[in-house]
Amino acid sequence: MLHVKHSVWFLAALLLVAPTKGEEKRETESEEGDKKPFILPTYSGEKTSHHAPPKPKPAGPFPDPREIYDFALRCWPAPSYMRAEVSVEGRAQNVSTTGVDETGAVRFLGRNSAALVARIPLYSATELDREREREYTRRTKLADSVGNFITALTDRHKTRRELELMRALEKRSQQRVQIGVTDTSEQVQYLQKVVTLEGELVKQRGMLEKSRLELIGHCRADEADGMDRYLLQFTEGK
Repeated sequence: MLHVKHSVWFLAALLLVAPTKGEEKRETESEEGDKKPFILPTYSGEKTSHHAPPKPKPAGPFPDPREIYDFALRCWPAPSYMRAEVSVEGRAQNVSTTGVDETGAVRFLGRNSAALVARIPLYSATELDREREREYTRRTKLADSVGNFITALTDRHKTRRELELMRALEKRSQQRVQIGVTDTSEQVQYLQKVVTLEGELVKQRGMLEKSRLELIGHCRADEADGMDRYLLQFTEGK
């Protein structure tokens, strides 16, 4: 009987001292966590995958520069009117005469007059030349605005594609570091390139918005919204 009691007490003490399965699992995970190597995350924070990167979305319709140019010309704030050329001419006249009155005395007679004449020619070559110069300057500025818009749109599309490829290389480098093929410096190089491209993309977005607003500024108020909608179809989602 005494032997049985000692066995029961020994078994109870063993159960109290022995770790449970949950404790063993936590201890094992803790040991594995301590031994787990540091993994440098990617710039985007996305997890690595053995699948190929998704294909880039096909680019939408590219704007026709001539179509944008003609659209902006049609919505110019006001049509060009020929401004009349006016020339003003002043004239002064002094007429003096000498005569003898009835008494035989000599008298000096004088008359002063002034006139202001304005000339408005029906045809002014000077004003036509000025109008041509103004129209040429306006069209040149508009062409510059269209060129800036096309350049900004193309640069942004190019940078986006470079960024997609560089992110894929960054993920690939992260996997190479994990299996010990290379060190972390390779992944850091790709990470720096991704950061640089992200900064360029932000600048190009600003330049694209600036050029879009410049084109809208060539239109009068009632035509500005139509111009804006026309340009947004090329800038949104690209």
